[in-house]
Amino acid sequence: MQLIVHPAARRELDAALEWSKATFGRRTAARMQRRFEQAGRMLMREPAIGTSASRGARKLPLSSFPFTLVYRVEGSVIHVLALMHQSREPGYWVDRT
Repeated sequence: MQLIVHPAARRELDAALEWSKATFGRRTAARMQRRFEQAGRMLMREPAIGTSASRGARKLPLSSFPFTLVYRVEGSVIHVLALMHQSREPGYWVDRT
């Protein structure tokens, strides 16, 4: 399996890490980064682990953090479309490919 992170999802991760670092400190931001990486590895082992979302996408919540990975599986490629804050308007990512 190959994991490809959409540029907008990468920006969302970077913004979340910066906010976490500014609000809670470097250690919490590092934990969030590790959790994102763990979720990516989990998806590569078990791509169907997330729950169904719209337009063939799936969602995988990050434990301990209020974020959800939104992704789509196409053959042997996992496309991470968004790192969505759970309080943000759902579905803003649907046009990402």
